Amino acid sequence: MNIAIDGPVASGKGAVTKGLSIRLGIPALDTGAAYRAVTLFLLDHEIDIYDEKLILMNLNRMDLRIYMAENHDVRVFTQGQDVTPRIRDNRVSLAVPVVAAYAGVRDYVNHAIAEVASQGNFILEGRDIGTVVLPNAEYKFFLTASLEVRAKRRKADLDAKGENLSLLEVMQQVKARDEQDINRTVAPLRQAPDAIYVDSSNLTLEQTIDTLAKYIKL
Repeated sequence: MNIAIDGPVASGKGAVTKGLSIRLGIPALDTGAAYRAVTLFLLDHEIDIYDEKLILMNLNRMDLRIYMAENHDVRVFTQGQDVTPRIRDNRVSLAVPVVAAYAGVRDYVNHAIAEVASQGNFILEGRDIGTVVLPNAEYKFFLTASLEVRAKRRKADLDAKGENLSLLEVMQQVKARDEQDINRTVAPLRQAPDAIYVDSSNLTLEQTIDTLAKYIKL
């Protein structure tokens, strides 16, 4: 059984997926983490993120691997190194929409994710899980929140890492990311026709998890 949770940046997908994973005892996969790992690899190796051909030539060098820790945390490795602590850096957040828009990159990541998902029951979160990666998932959700709420969540994450940006700056970044995700040519962000829409603007994390859990029958 696969559960797909899609939604825009800072909609709470990661926290909800982890909480739901613990609640249901089903491991989780964060596809966004895979795209961030690819982006981090390109930045670290000074590969031009606007050179699609060069990026595709270097994908196999990174040896992307995704593991589930015992506490249900996703750990992402490239070239044998755990890069999980670095993939949420703001420089990665600003560059990942460019990288994730390339069809070859999406094929590479989606193949890796689908291969893992085929091996058992998983909760997967991303932006095109229910529409592209696993269109036949048993349960699909589209999780979102208002722009202001999502910007505040994103800012809290950045503040915790010492990246001090104003709320206005973060709102601008979140809005720009939304426009990039929605308008990209390959697998744009959209709600699957059969996905359940959940707006968490006025919900706590636990309330959001409760909302999703009530639809799922194990």
